[in-house]
Amino acid sequence: MKPRILFVDDDESLRRVLSRELTHLQFEVSAFASADGVLEDVRQRPPEAALIDRKLPGVGGLELLRQLRGVDEHLQAVVLTGHGAVADAVEAMKLGAHDFLTKPVQLDVLEQALRRAIEKRALLDDVARLKRAAEPTPSASKLTGDGPAMSRLRREVQRVAASTSNVLIQGENGVGKELTAREIHALGPRASAPFVVVNCGAIPVTLIESELFGHERGAFSGADRRRMGLFEAAHGGTLFLDEIGELPRSVQPALLRALQFGEVRPVGSERTRSVDVRVLAATHRDLRAACAAGEFREDLYYRVSTLVLEAPPLRARREDIAALASTILSRAAARAGRRMSLTPSAVEVLEQHDWPGNVRELENVIERVVVMGDG
Repeated sequence: MKPRILFVDDDESLRRVLSRELTHLQFEVSAFASADGVLEDVRQRPPEAALIDRKLPGVGGLELLRQLRGVDEHLQAVVLTGHGAVADAVEAMKLGAHDFLTKPVQLDVLEQALRRAIEKRALLDDVARLKRAAEPTPSASKLTGDGPAMSRLRREVQRVAASTSNVLIQGENGVGKELTAREIHALGPRASAPFVVVNCGAIPVTLIESELFGHERGAFSGADRRRMGLFEAAHGGTLFLDEIGELPRSVQPALLRALQFGEVRPVGSERTRSVDVRVLAATHRDLRAACAAGEFREDLYYRVSTLVLEAPPLRARREDIAALASTILSRAAARAGRRMSLTPSAVEVLEQHDWPGNVRELENVIERVVVMGDG
């Protein structure tokens, strides 16, 4: 995919010539004569870089840059000017410009400036992506409940947290498998290191190997730079492979090697990289049955299931529903600026329901009550 350049210049001749030349250099160019319509265009489709003339009719180039950075904080802009004053360059840099060039500009100089801007944008986006992956996911529920099932799970979590072994967390959808994994991480010696989440069922098959192990520049079409994988992002910490049963069979050998030897090989690379990662995995599927059906490697199953925890469904711990619902309600009501509580009759209704969607279904029900309820 060609990198997209936003080009804003009121000189029609220059705009036409540079747009043509940049297109020949394999850029996709969106050209504007003024600031009109630029912000809306960027909101719909952020460019990889911007080329902005300092002097524009109406909203000036530097003011447009300020507005654009408000819409897209990672936008990297190259500012053009016919004057080249030092004060203009300083002001442009303070506003977040990546570079400042004086007209007339040589095409090779402009190309290099734009490509550097694109590389910086990609780096900032990559850092943001990895930070999001490692951030805690707020949850309306904790490992709440004092019934036998949850008390047993908490004891098991405390025991496995002190271990370095891989853990497989089994359970139906919505029972809190990720929450259990986060608790293991928080109670273990890697608590201060990253906790990186990978949803194996949500990543396209063609991208999952690159997402896990990274890739080198030129490894495939569109790989215009090296990209760090989530295994490397979790180095020193914990990698949570959610829904590991959905992992394509083609990727399983590489994952097995990463778990067995602590090595990953980015797509397109001839060298392996060492990683120190504890792997926690979760699944709602019967992996033994998947192994028998040839859908999941048996050796990988035994590698991820050194320790196995069962997260109980909500119907198996009805004694916890009242406390869990009250915790969820207090947080949802606080977000909505309301004061609400559960009546005994409401608790009775909740305890009688089978909750096929488990805690996630309960959260949804409580959220609807908070938004739609009158009492």
